[in-house]
Amino acid sequence: MCRRFALDLDWDAVAGWLGVDAGDVRADRLPPRTFAVEPRQTIALVAQGGDGRRHLTGASWSLVPRWSQTDAPGYPTYNARVESIAYRPTFAESTRSMRAIIPASGYYEFKGRRPFYFHAPDGTPLAMAGLYSWWRPSGSRPWRLTATIVTCPAAEAFAAVHDRMPLLVAPDMAAAWLDRSVDGATLLPRMRESGMALSRGLGFHEVAPLAGDGPRLIAPLERRDPISLF
Repeated sequence: MCRRFALDLDWDAVAGWLGVDAGDVRADRLPPRTFAVEPRQTIALVAQGGDGRRHLTGASWSLVPRWSQTDAPGYPTYNARVESIAYRPTFAESTRSMRAIIPASGYYEFKGRRPFYFHAPDGTPLAMAGLYSWWRPSGSRPWRLTATIVTCPAAEAFAAVHDRMPLLVAPDMAAAWLDRSVDGATLLPRMRESGMALSRGLGFHEVAPLAGDGPRLIAPLERRDPISLF
């Protein structure tokens, strides 16, 4: 389960990487650089608009379905399990036609209270599978973009830290995942297979307890006495 991640990213570079034209980047809505984004804060996502173009913008991290009477449904919606998103009411509509890629420089998982940072060894940003939804409290209020990160069972090497991890979007699945004309439920078997293969290339290390912000949060923890992960 991903509930904290890092956004040490250049948005122009992200736009180029994910095929977003410069005119379709909403820089005013994108989050500032951070190493400790949390649920309900602003994250970035790339999604296909009704115009068929890819857009990079900000969204609130915790999906609120369009039909919800409140922006706090009473259960966590910052993650969505890939096994159930196609039929769970909170996520089913988004799975059909409102899917996104959520970029990150890395993410944290916890073993008890011990945080570990997962990232690509070469520093390449991660493309996490996401879902989005537009929500507003009443007809007179503006719409708000909300999103969730799709999770899957952890790859074997990482399960000792946590049994879940974000579902990564492989490059050859990105176009289909973002295509609103494709029912996302039909993509899930291939997404899970390709995402699992991609995730095996990640590296991870233990970090100090998360407090505040800054690049020190992702620095490997130095211990005087070795401690076993298992």
